[in-house]
Amino acid sequence: MPVLLPVKKCLFIALVSLLPLFSYGAAAKDSLAMHIMEQLYSRSESSGLALIESNLYLKQNVEVERKNILVSMFPNMTLFDKGEKSYLSEFVYWVEQTQSALPKMRRLSAITTFANSSGELDCVLDFMTPQLCGERLFNNEYLSPLSSSNRNLYEFSLDTAWHSPGTVRIVAVPRFRNIQLLASASAVVDEADFSLRKIEMQGWNEQFNFKVAFGMAGDSGMPFVAGSVSLDIDYSFAGNRMAISAEGVFDHKKMLPRAGRDNAPRGYNIGVSSFVAEGVSAGLQTVQARRLPLSRTDSLLYMRKGVMLDSGKLNGRDSLDNDKGVKAWLWRVGDEAISSHTLAWGGSDLRISPLVNPSYLSYSTSKGLSYKLSVNLRTRFGKGMMLQMKPMVGYNFKYGEFYWGVNGEFSFAPMKRGALAVDAGRGNSVYSSMFLDAIKNASLDSLDFSTMPLLYYRDAHLRVSARVEPINGLELHAGATLYKRSLYGNASAILPGSDIQRHYRQFAPHFRAVWHPGMYYYIADGRKVNIGSRAPRVALDVEQGVSGIFGSQGVYTRAELDVQHKRRISSSASLYLRAGAGGYFHTKDIYFVNYAFLKDNPLPLDKEDDENGVFQLLDREWYSSANKYLRLNACCTSPFMLLQRVVPKAGFIKNENLYAGLLFISHLCPYWECGYGVETPYIDAGVFVGFENERFGRVGCKVSFSLFN
Repeated sequence: MPVLLPVKKCLFIALVSLLPLFSYGAAAKDSLAMHIMEQLYSRSESSGLALIESNLYLKQNVEVERKNILVSMFPNMTLFDKGEKSYLSEFVYWVEQTQSALPKMRRLSAITTFANSSGELDCVLDFMTPQLCGERLFNNEYLSPLSSSNRNLYEFSLDTAWHSPGTVRIVAVPRFRNIQLLASASAVVDEADFSLRKIEMQGWNEQFNFKVAFGMAGDSGMPFVAGSVSLDIDYSFAGNRMAISAEGVFDHKKMLPRAGRDNAPRGYNIGVSSFVAEGVSAGLQTVQARRLPLSRTDSLLYMRKGVMLDSGKLNGRDSLDNDKGVKAWLWRVGDEAISSHTLAWGGSDLRISPLVNPSYLSYSTSKGLSYKLSVNLRTRFGKGMMLQMKPMVGYNFKYGEFYWGVNGEFSFAPMKRGALAVDAGRGNSVYSSMFLDAIKNASLDSLDFSTMPLLYYRDAHLRVSARVEPINGLELHAGATLYKRSLYGNASAILPGSDIQRHYRQFAPHFRAVWHPGMYYYIADGRKVNIGSRAPRVALDVEQGVSGIFGSQGVYTRAELDVQHKRRISSSASLYLRAGAGGYFHTKDIYFVNYAFLKDNPLPLDKEDDENGVFQLLDREWYSSANKYLRLNACCTSPFMLLQRVVPKAGFIKNENLYAGLLFISHLCPYWECGYGVETPYIDAGVFVGFENERFGRVGCKVSFSLFN
């Protein structure tokens, strides 16, 4: 039993590392300050909003102290003009934010002194959030002291020097110096009803320090929704120094209250009605209206740059309302190609990850060096209908293979989340069932894929399917896939006597049912929007290969069951569990082992799935080596797991991850894999250990850049 000792050691280390997740310890607390905070938590949670829609007027000033050529390549920056140090921009955005999601922002209009770009800075937009009482703030990068879930991460005290009738000031400081915790925060609270009047916060990340202050829209009966925002950023990164300031004013248009005990939801509908908040100014009669006056310096800067001002409206030379035509559109797309902003024209949005972004570059022991890139395009058609396209490319330097894919989806029947989807592309190479026959009698010691003359095929596919959600939480997918497999090189003599073809086509109808019980949702503009569920997600995927259609060969039935569950341990820690099984049944003639849930996908994946559902040290040939499998995966994530406590000054740690995986396939019964990883603002790294059957397999690592992820 030589494998038991390493496994026991791994389990012991994992348990010791997990203990801090369940107890942060007792924070030193000012009793009066904590009493006020408890009342504030209670009040904010009872008056939360499921959805808020607003217009945002934003005025932004940038003073460049020093810059180099790299600054325009940072995705949170923009393209600066040669020799220019002072910039002024004004924007109007449409902001939509659900209960716990990131705000969705669409630029409606703009005027700027930037000559060669729109002037959008993502580092400014991240702070333009109307809802402030969630667990996380500012692009989900910071754990908020305004959430009761984070009360033990901060120490609270009463500001005895504060003198303002009817209010008190609470000061919060973090218990750890960590990049996910604010450096300090203060809240002005009404003594009578414990509503929030004002909140000021300071923090830092790898690129800048910031100070931000929010004024509440309390006069409108919304004491926990921001009415105004003031931001100062001291940007200093890679030799670039800038002073960035911004002021914003929200004009709230629609509120969707979160259903509670007094207004019980219909099923899992978290919203009971929508309304325009009383007391809120009608405000923007046109999207160009200016909500903050220009200073004399601002006006002089506009005049120097030749920007025309007209009756307080945004209608200068760079206003998006006047920026039309193919040439202007191409110029703006070119600007976006070196940034990661969202570009809007009409009812469409374009988001491009910059080509120079190193966060798509990764290295692992089993896969070598690889690069990935994706582009997102979304166009709206009427109420609740939209077209989404996602082209993807990737290249693996170890295998010298190029991958591509295009996913398209047209939404219809918005109340039932209906959609038509088209998916085409080329992924990892696959192996035919002849590969299974060739290795079925081989011992594990003799299986060295690097020296075997393998028959592997390029795998291209075209998939068309339809999706509908007939009842809440149940998604049904149905469609068909046409595969084209092409043999690499001249390998006809590798298996003498075998009937080998260089090209195979296979046509396969497929069906998938996804059941996510207890799905919470809300209705917005006649469209059902799912929020999430606390229950496990269960998916059944079945594919039936048929012969004779489009020249297809091979008959088989592939069936897989996949169960995933993400459980919160605390506001900053979570446990991800995954279990699955699948196989090929009723096989006839040749078929290709290509599982839907157990695969090494070389194209951009959801980060969570890539970290928690993949065996990092497993050679890709193993995924095609068995006609049945059983898998179990687990991952625990927290920024305060081990290093932050052992090295208190390691504030750059964003997350620590513990991984464990178990796989049963032919020749590997089982394959164990466990690992430990650290996420930082610059790089993510993990060390993994694999055990094959009852013996040690290998130690490996995975490293990926995360600077602009």
